[in-house]
Order: sequence, then structure tokens, then C-alpha cells
Amino acid sequence: MRKILVAVLVGLGVFGLVAAGLFRFYAPSRAEKTPLDLDVIQVATGPAKLLNASTGQLEDLAFKATRRVRTDSAASDSKVTVVQETLCIVKDIDNPPECLDAQDPQHRLVSFTTDRVAADRRTAQSVNDPKYHTNIDGDATATHTGLTYKWPFHAKKTSYKFFDPISRQAPDARFIGTEKLKGMTMYKYEAVIDKMDLPVGPDIPGSYADTRTVWVEPTTGAIVKGVEHQQRWLADGTQALDTTLTFDQDAIDFQAKQASDGRSQIRMLTVILPLVLLLVGLAALVGAVALYRRDGGDGHRASAGQPPVAVGQPR
Repeated sequence: MRKILVAVLVGLGVFGLVAAGLFRFYAPSRAEKTPLDLDVIQVATGPAKLLNASTGQLEDLAFKATRRVRTDSAASDSKVTVVQETLCIVKDIDNPPECLDAQDPQHRLVSFTTDRVAADRRTAQSVNDPKYHTNIDGDATATHTGLTYKWPFHAKKTSYKFFDPISRQAPDARFIGTEKLKGMTMYKYEAVIDKMDLPVGPDIPGSYADTRTVWVEPTTGAIVKGVEHQQRWLADGTQALDTTLTFDQDAIDFQAKQASDGRSQIRMLTVILPLVLLLVGLAALVGAVALYRRDGGDGHRASAGQPPVAVGQPR
């Protein structure tokens, strides 16, 4: 019976050690991937100064920007996720809906843009391959560079290229420090686009500048909070837009929960479970060795005060 128990303990120990290794080195390839079922709505709000074309004066307004990010699961695969993003910015007047069209009698629509991007599910880096049909506002010649809607898993305290679909540039998002948010330590990055030539509208020359600040949960790479300061000028230097938009509290709470859940899952699969399996495996092997030695090495307990009889030896 004890021989059977020793064998069981050895088997359990080997299983624990092997399983610990598998979870430690194989689980990250499964757990640390962008999911293929995203359907996220993020709302950002803030003050704005917008040029009134009729009066030639800047108006003080409030903007509401609604970004929806959905995974195109049919186009995505095991290595690449394809997401379709829409961004609708409206004047926050009379509790507007998520988006409006140009026929709105109060003329509250400011802009509506789309962005279809493919990204590596682990590194979050943009992937440019015609089979994913990426585009910006329908322009299939647009090329994405760097990060788009999230950071890589286990983000570093370094700079990352952060793509801006308006300018179609990817300035460096510099690491500028850490900050506590919703009980988690965030990495804070800032990407600046200095004033550059860019049309204000169709056939309206002008210039553009933008500063984006994001708070990233480093384990998952999720952007939990974002602030964007955007400015535009006409060709003669007249300011056409100056706005600062910040994730609203619902968006921050949602992103924080996603980050917290993802971080817990990654920690469970890559740290806690392997450690538990390792300890169980080692304990089982130690128990097997102890039981084997206590039984004299052959599975039969020696009598007290009498040395064990050697097999094959005459008495």
C-alpha cells in the first residue's frame, strides 16, 4: 500500500512541476492577447472654442466626443486583431445623442471620422497588410504606424510611437511618470504634435497642433484615462478651434475595470497558479522521498531494533 502511495506522490509531484512550467511559459501566449470581442464606447467631454464662420468670432462651447471601438472578428485571426473605430464629436447642447448628422437643426455636429486598424494582439503594434482592409475615413492608402488604441502588455517606462489618425503621424509618446488611478499604478505618457500644415476642412488650408496624454495600466496595456488638447488655425493665423477633451467618469470606470480584471487574470495564470503547482509538486516529491526512506527503501517498514533483511541473502 505504501509503495502505491509513494508512486502516487511521485506522479503528483512530476505533474505539478511540469504543469507549473507549462503555465509559466505557455499561459502568457494565451492570456496576454487582445480579446477578439471588443465593443467599447468611450465618451470624452470638455470645453471648446470654435470659430463661428458667420460672425468670425470664437464661441465658447462644450464638446462631447463619443468613440466606439468594435472588433471585426471575421477579419481578425490568432495573431492580429482588426478594429473599426468611429469618432463623433458634437456640441454638448440640449443633451445630444451619441451622434448626429448634418441635417441636425441645431447644427451640433462638429465632426465624424472613422478608422479601421489592424494590430498585433500581443505587441499592439500596427499591422499593414491589404488583407485586413485598413483605412482612415475610407482612404485605403493610409498607413498606420506604432500604437493605436492600446499599449503592449507589460508596458515599459519608455517612449512609444502613438498614431494620430488626423495628422497621420506617429509622434513619440514619452513616459512622463506614474500616477495612482482607481487604486492602480498607471504609467503616464504624452505625445505632442507641434503646429503643422493641415487643412481645417475641404479646400480650407490651415494648421494643426495636438497633445495627447494617456494613463496606461502597464500589465494589460489598457488606456484607462485620456486627455487631448487640439488646436486648429486658418491659413491667416486665425484660430478656428481650441479644445481639451477628457474621458468622462463612466469611461474611466469601465476602462479601469477592464484593466483590473485583465491584470488579475494574467497574474492568476502566469504567477499564482504556476507557483501553487510548483509548491504542490515539490511537496509531493518530498513526501514521496520521506515515505520511501521511512519504509527502508523497499516499501516494507523494518522491525524495531532489527536491521532489514537483504533480499537474496541467506540468513
